[in-house]
Amino acid sequence: MGRSFKKVIYVLMPFLAYYVVHDVTRLLMMYVLQLISSNSAPAYAYIRAHDTFFSGIISLIDMLLGAAVLIILMKRDPEELSIWDYVNLNGIGFYRADRIHPAAFSWILITVQAVSMALGLNILIGLSGLMRISSYAGTSATQYNLPLWFGLLLYGLVSPAVEELLFRTVVYGRMKRRFHIAIAMIISSMFFGLYHGNLVQGIYGFAMGLLMCLACEYIHSVTGAFLMHSAANLTVYLLGRSGVLMKIHTPVYCILLLGIGCATILTEIAYSVLSVRRRGRPEGIGYVGCFYVDPTLTDEE
Repeated sequence: MGRSFKKVIYVLMPFLAYYVVHDVTRLLMMYVLQLISSNSAPAYAYIRAHDTFFSGIISLIDMLLGAAVLIILMKRDPEELSIWDYVNLNGIGFYRADRIHPAAFSWILITVQAVSMALGLNILIGLSGLMRISSYAGTSATQYNLPLWFGLLLYGLVSPAVEELLFRTVVYGRMKRRFHIAIAMIISSMFFGLYHGNLVQGIYGFAMGLLMCLACEYIHSVTGAFLMHSAANLTVYLLGRSGVLMKIHTPVYCILLLGIGCATILTEIAYSVLSVRRRGRPEGIGYVGCFYVDPTLTDEE
């Protein structure tokens, strides 16, 4: 029982630390803006007129500070590897050369999966009626009101990078070293869904989190999950902002897009199984996945 409790604490500590820093930073910045607004009528008018932009700035800063805390925790943990080891396990390339399928094919496959599943899941959730009982409408309105350049930066780069550092690099990586990989995928994806704070994004985040874990395993690098995350975010953001997403909210598009996504998942699994059968597991590596794991660092120690 004691060892199980330590496992849970070890896995949850980065998530909790990030969440505390994230929320405290957000509250402090909101307090500063409120203080400035209360002491200056022009400042109040300006902040009110650009409240969506300031909200985006706050999100950007609190995510970056949370990421800095995660990096500090990783450096202090003897079991953690360097950021570079996590991001890329095969030199400069973002792809392990010991796979039987070419790198370009893998990146294209993951991009197609990200776009098709992101759109298909959004349409499915929309058709289900869940959006009417969720706070997501307010969240999406805020997202689409940001300046385009800032939305691309926030949702296409910063948010995917920070969230992949937290959920796939640290939380999923720690869970893989202590639990069965299926458990690690499910639990880390549940945290990813809960992190988004509303029912619609929670369901969507859980499903996409599972796919991002699978992308890590398929590419053998956390960059696979980052590519999927970024492509999915940009697809939904740009099509939602332009109004195209609402125009394709039909059962036909839903079935077509989810069908394409499922086909890419089956392709990933098939190629991964064939790769291990033909090439074997990399020598000296404890787990075949997105991380090298030192086999001398066992749970018993």
